[in-house]
Amino acid sequence: MVPVYLFEAFLWLVFAIALVDGLRRFGLKDGLLFFAPLMTYGWVLEETAIAVFQRYAYTTEFFLKYLGAPLGIAAGWTAILYSGLVVALGLRLSGVKAALFTALWGLSIDFSMDALAVRFGYWTWFPPPDVVLPYFDVPVSNFVGWFIILWCFTFFHLSGRGKPYRRLLLGFDAVIPSVPLLLLAIYIMLETEYERVFTSLSWWHMVILFPLPIMSVLSVWLVWLSPARHRENRIPLLIAESFHGFFMVSALYVWWSEGTWIYAAAAAVALAPVLIYTLTAMVRGRASESMPDRQTVPQ
Repeated sequence: MVPVYLFEAFLWLVFAIALVDGLRRFGLKDGLLFFAPLMTYGWVLEETAIAVFQRYAYTTEFFLKYLGAPLGIAAGWTAILYSGLVVALGLRLSGVKAALFTALWGLSIDFSMDALAVRFGYWTWFPPPDVVLPYFDVPVSNFVGWFIILWCFTFFHLSGRGKPYRRLLLGFDAVIPSVPLLLLAIYIMLETEYERVFTSLSWWHMVILFPLPIMSVLSVWLVWLSPARHRENRIPLLIAESFHGFFMVSALYVWWSEGTWIYAAAAAVALAPVLIYTLTAMVRGRASESMPDRQTVPQ
């Protein structure tokens, strides 16, 4: 088992990297208008979901917690969304496409992270007594929730760029519509209890149904877009690679110590899009690395 304090320290490390890079990229004022609401957004969602729906709980071993939600989880959320958004901007995506890309980018990380986090006891899901969660004891609704969270914030954030209400609302214009939409979606998912549809499936059925096709779409999309500004995407890419590296090493440790290889298989599927992005960036972006890159700041 990888101790929770290592995971928590890792989350704060990638957050610090994202924060430094973001302030350099966007400037102090616009950077704070991005990071402060996003960090708050991550914590509010976690705490609200725990308090209202009571379907999961974090271990008490997290060092920095406020109420029931560890602050490091919000920090991790922030780093993941930041990396996906910046890569989307580097690929010249905007609006709906950028939101979709960022959501899939985040899912590529969570497909391996949630499985191993549950395995190591960082958090625990509480399904109804007669419901089995075949994907490593993680509900499908978790991944749906991740998609909604990342898509909503990215879409509303990009929609508010340059608008006068952004500074008036201190950057929370993207958070205000996102939180109720997510909570409504979670409520609908829990009321329908659609998790029961998957109780008879195995883990590899679930991989074929969800991570494999989603990661295939993201991989093809990345190859088709082929990054033109690899130099400016290196830090966001490093953040994503760090997440994948942390959980791939963890999965290999489980395989080596216990002989359980299925976590490594799931982590490999999740790793594929970022690995493909890295390779295409190295091959196709080499000729344009010397070109100046002026990214749009998230006003």
